[in-house]
Amino acid sequence: MDPLIIGIAVTIFFAFVLAAVGLTGRGRQEDPMSFRLEAFRSDAPLPQSATPGKASFREKRSYSGLPVLSAFLSQFRGSEAMAIHLERAAVPLRVGEFYLIRWGMAALFLVIPFVFGFAIFNLALGIGLSVIGYMLPAMWVNNKKKSRINKINQQLVDLLGLVSNSLKSGYGLMQSFEFASRQMQPPIALEIRRMLRESNLGMSAEDALNALGDRIDSSDLDMVLTAINIQRTVGGNLAEILDKVATTMRERERIRGEINTLTAQQKMTGIVIGGLPVFMFAIFMVMNPGYMSLLITETIGKAMLGAAIGLQLMGYFSMKRIMAIEI
Repeated sequence: MDPLIIGIAVTIFFAFVLAAVGLTGRGRQEDPMSFRLEAFRSDAPLPQSATPGKASFREKRSYSGLPVLSAFLSQFRGSEAMAIHLERAAVPLRVGEFYLIRWGMAALFLVIPFVFGFAIFNLALGIGLSVIGYMLPAMWVNNKKKSRINKINQQLVDLLGLVSNSLKSGYGLMQSFEFASRQMQPPIALEIRRMLRESNLGMSAEDALNALGDRIDSSDLDMVLTAINIQRTVGGNLAEILDKVATTMRERERIRGEINTLTAQQKMTGIVIGGLPVFMFAIFMVMNPGYMSLLITETIGKAMLGAAIGLQLMGYFSMKRIMAIEI
C-alpha cells in the first residue's frame, strides 16, 4: 500500500481521536461547588495561592483534565484569557480540550488535499485549509458568545424593571436579584443565581457583581453595575437610577432595531453577491465538468481560483466591517 495513503489515514485517525478527547473530556472535571465548599471546612488546609482579602476563584481554575497539561497551560498568560472567553460563551470545555479540538481540526483539514495526490499546490492548499480548520472552532465560540451577550442584553431591561420594583417594595439589593432570577429565563437567570451563590459563600457583594460583569462582558451590564457601585458608595435612590438606566437601554435597543431595518437590504445584497460565484461554480461543474476542471488541473487556473477566493474573502470582510455600526 502507498505510504502516503497510510500516513493520511493515520493523521485522520489521530485528528478524530483528539476531537473526541476534547469533546468528552469535560465529563471528568470535578464539581466546582464541592471544591469551593472544602475551603469552609475547619480541618481543610487553605490553598497556597489564596491570599487574605482577595477572591481566589480565578486562581483555582483547571485548564485540562490532565494535571501535566494543566500545569503546562497555566504558564501562558493566554490560557486564562481563553478560559474566560469559553466561560463567556457558555461552552463547557476546558482550555486544553478546546485546543485539542482546534489542532485536531487543523490536522484533518491539512491532509484532505493529499487524498487527490501529492503536489505543491495540494500542499499549499492543505496549509490554507489547516489554518481555516484551526480557526473554525474559535469562530464558533465567538458566535456563541456574541449570541449569548445579545440575548442577555435583551433580558437586561426586564431584569432592571423587576429589581427596581422589588427595591420600591422594600427588598434589599440581593433579595431583589434573587426575586428577579426566579422570574427570568436563562441565560441571565443562571448568571444571577451564580452571583448570588458566590455572595452567599463569602464573597462581598461588590466582588460578586464585578465577577458577574467579567463573566458576561456586556457594555450594557457594565453600565448597570457601575450605577449600582456608585450608588452603594455615595448613596441615592437606586430604584430611580435603575429606571433611568433601563430607559436608556430601551432607547438603545430601539435605535439598534432601526439600524438593522435600514441595513437589512444591504446585508442581503452582500449575501447574494458573495454566494453567486460559488453557486455558479457548482452549476457549471455539474453541467460541464471538463470545462471547469481547467481551474483545478492547470497552473494558471489554480492561480485564478486562488485569487478569486482571496477576493471573495476580502469583499466579505470589507462589507462586514462597513456594516458594523456601534451604538
